[in-house]
Amino acid sequence: MKNVVTLFCLLVTLVANAQFSGAGYYRVHNVYTDAYICINGTRFVKSTYPDAFWPCIKMKTDSAQVTDPGSIIYIEHIGEDCDLYSQGASTYALTRLMMTVTNASVNEKGIETYLAKTYYEYMVDSQLVAIDCMFRDMGFGLQAGSKEKQHSRWWIEPVNEQTIDTSFFGVMPSSPDMKDADGYYWTSLCCDFPVAIPADGGVMAAYTITHVEQAEDECYYAEPVLLCGQGDTIPAATPVIIKCKHPYASGNKLIPVGQKANNTVFPIVKGLLMGNYFSDFVNHNSLSDINSTAVYVPDQATPASSSNLALGIDDRGRLGFFPQEEGTYMAANTAWLGTMSLRETMKAVYLDLHEESQKPQVILGDADGNGRVDVNDVVNLIDFLLGGKSVSVSTGADANGDGVVDISDIAQLIDLILNK
Repeated sequence: MKNVVTLFCLLVTLVANAQFSGAGYYRVHNVYTDAYICINGTRFVKSTYPDAFWPCIKMKTDSAQVTDPGSIIYIEHIGEDCDLYSQGASTYALTRLMMTVTNASVNEKGIETYLAKTYYEYMVDSQLVAIDCMFRDMGFGLQAGSKEKQHSRWWIEPVNEQTIDTSFFGVMPSSPDMKDADGYYWTSLCCDFPVAIPADGGVMAAYTITHVEQAEDECYYAEPVLLCGQGDTIPAATPVIIKCKHPYASGNKLIPVGQKANNTVFPIVKGLLMGNYFSDFVNHNSLSDINSTAVYVPDQATPASSSNLALGIDDRGRLGFFPQEEGTYMAANTAWLGTMSLRETMKAVYLDLHEESQKPQVILGDADGNGRVDVNDVVNLIDFLLGGKSVSVSTGADANGDGVVDISDIAQLIDLILNK
């Protein structure tokens, strides 16, 4: 009985928290279709029109949103003049229309629901027509409608680590075979918001790549350089490779924290790793036929090439970076190895996972993690401090090595540059 009461209290707490409670990271969940909004790109067919969302937002179900950073939406406030942010995009940037988010007329399943509306004006036969549009999902993509119905009602669910439902963010390997000799799984990530690695969680650490070497066997190897460990925060807009304990997302949770980066320059480059938020994807393309689909290629998608090697595993079970099929695109929200700067044609770069390569290899003053200390590190460090953004002390941002990132590191960094 005690366990039943405890579970009931937990469920009541979750229901109470499954609504907007201030600026932060949320998922937007449609009542009618049980699907979640996921940003898949910023290329759209129509501009300044509510249905401009059509080709760039995909509605996902069956927990597919759990590992999709595009489902994590930063909401500053609800009411009039709302702008919702995700993956370097925002609702206003996509449509040039501001939203009004208000409470719906009814709750669903005992949970508060919301309406997202915009006021749109357009010309018909030289006459100005104004309509009040509500965003809705009827099972074939996000679109606009004029009346409040169940498909225009939304739950706004906070993203957190402790939830027992699907309102968490996690990572998982692209294949259960992406496992090293010690039994750890590997994947990659690139997203627009900082993520904290929980202490004692399934994610062990996040790494970057700073150099590639050729060994005596004439193969190329890259040592993962520790960027963030448990208890640290992976900075926003930072492509990384991740070591984790489990092949499933619920065991490898990360916590969205801080402010979004709103990065709009792609691909994102940090050291030898590159990343992107968007790739080609299939989405609905008809308001009347739920089975009608099309392939969309966002402007920011990165084509596969011989110099872009994606994390994978070969037929001998060796983890590394490998070329992708010609004519395809690099996967969304992932990191890959960019070899163009190495001036070599490499068919594979294997991960060197010896014990020594797991130790932190930090260059003091290298705040942006690109392997060198220059004026860009000063700019990045000032941006972190003035903007209140999170930066891990395990990175080179802690220029004086005192375990704290503060204004004294700026002075030390400038001294390092002037006395090189």
